[in-house]
Amino acid sequence: MTHKSLFIILVFSICGLIKTNYVFGGEDHCSAIKHSINEQADRLIDLIDSIETCSQPYESFRDKVFSSLKYRSNRLKKCVNMVQEGNFGFDCSRELRKTLRSQGDKNCVSQLNEIKIDFKYFLDLSLEYKTCLGL
Repeated sequence: MTHKSLFIILVFSICGLIKTNYVFGGEDHCSAIKHSINEQADRLIDLIDSIETCSQPYESFRDKVFSSLKYRSNRLKKCVNMVQEGNFGFDCSRELRKTLRSQGDKNCVSQLNEIKIDFKYFLDLSLEYKTCLGL
């Protein structure tokens, strides 16, 4: 064997070891991200529940089950649950925008602002997790 072929074999061997360590280390990284997504989703669901508690139906919605804000927050909660379960084909940011624009109560302003901030972090985590999984 020549020095050149020995060098090439050595380089590929080292690259294989590095890639193997990266892949196995990546599983720990992906599971840590998944754990963070679950924690953030639970926090978002608690915040969404607080919106459902603070919102009051408008006069025109008294005969309906949900006010506009309750309806939108319920849809947002379902979307967050789907992403938490690993279904990444849903655009929860669209539901968030609709929830923030819905005719809500003045009592819910602080909860809506908290949701907006926490949702940004949730979205970043879910994108990072998709990248980690190679989706």
